[in-house]
Amino acid sequence: MKVAVFTPYLPYPPDTGGKIRSFYLLRALSERFDVHLFTPYYAPEPPAEDQEAIRQYCTLTLLPLRKRWTLRARLQRMLSPYPRAVEHFHTPEAIHQATSYITKGQFDVLIADEICMTPYVEHLHTYPRIVARQKVEHIYYREVAAQHPWGAEKLALYLDAYKMARYERAKMPLYDGFLACSQDDATAILASGGRSTYCVVPNGADLSLYVPRESPAQPPILLYVGSMHYYPNIDAMRYFFDHIYPQVHRAHPEIRVQIVGHHPPAEIRKLHNPPHVEVTGSVPDVIPYYDRATIFFVPLRLGGGTRLKIIEAMAMGLPVVSTRVGAEGLAVQDGENILLADEPSEFAQAILKLLDQPSLRQSLGEKGREVAKRYDWMTLMRPFTDFVEEIALTFRRP
Repeated sequence: MKVAVFTPYLPYPPDTGGKIRSFYLLRALSERFDVHLFTPYYAPEPPAEDQEAIRQYCTLTLLPLRKRWTLRARLQRMLSPYPRAVEHFHTPEAIHQATSYITKGQFDVLIADEICMTPYVEHLHTYPRIVARQKVEHIYYREVAAQHPWGAEKLALYLDAYKMARYERAKMPLYDGFLACSQDDATAILASGGRSTYCVVPNGADLSLYVPRESPAQPPILLYVGSMHYYPNIDAMRYFFDHIYPQVHRAHPEIRVQIVGHHPPAEIRKLHNPPHVEVTGSVPDVIPYYDRATIFFVPLRLGGGTRLKIIEAMAMGLPVVSTRVGAEGLAVQDGENILLADEPSEFAQAILKLLDQPSLRQSLGEKGREVAKRYDWMTLMRPFTDFVEEIALTFRRP
């Protein structure tokens, strides 16, 4: 069976949450089907070595995007009915290029990996079509807008939330099925027009890579991992340092905090204060940071789906303190394999409790590792490959 997958970025190296999920989706499909990946890009091309790495799993077609970035062109795009996230990833020329490949290629099913890729697929009515959702975008934009200070960007985000809600209602009925990260997300997608045929695959980790190795460092280290240009991560760090960190630091002035992830903006870089706080930016490998950490903390207040970072930390045997939003979609139990706290003082007390009780750290880490075993990527993706085949056979059109 021949499957076409459209991703908004080359899913290699798998070093952000979205790219990791797309990579393992692609890898699972490639073990069962003949996969052709279509990825748009703005110049320059993705590095040749990254393209070659992806070609181990599929045939790759890159779709060059060229747009004018004048003030007038930007204003015209703001007035477009498309949300910014959709507008950014396509041009008529790229859609035409992809369509010519598809119509010549005898594909059995088309997959838009994220709703921003639906312009490449929606007009190809004769093919079974699936859209893979990494989050419910209109809810995400609305929540992010609510947290932003008043200004032009807040208004733009509210406009995006409105446009995306309208876009989802218009486009989701065109698809024969969808993939969601959690049942909560699936319920929200159904409410916004998605068909009742769907598959839930939570986020996971490659358990062959994430294995406990070393004893935690002294002094103790609190670790946070995430793409730091992603607004929910920025908000989480603001919340932590404004409302939680002072309580922890007063009780344990020796404590260190490491913030590991790509592209930290200026307000995150300003937190860098060795030896107390380290903002690393991009790192070649996050595993050594998990190795040395004492506690993994997730003070997220925004988002959807399930958190790759929590599964990775649990797989490494780290005890985790999280908000309930941060742990959404995961089969965890407060006090058993994770500590959950939504109020700043409760979050700080949970961290202090773990710092003061090594036996509790060990117990949570061991039980968290058992939770992580349920979230191995290749096991999680098997139902999705079954789902893809079912959609291809059920909705095959003459």
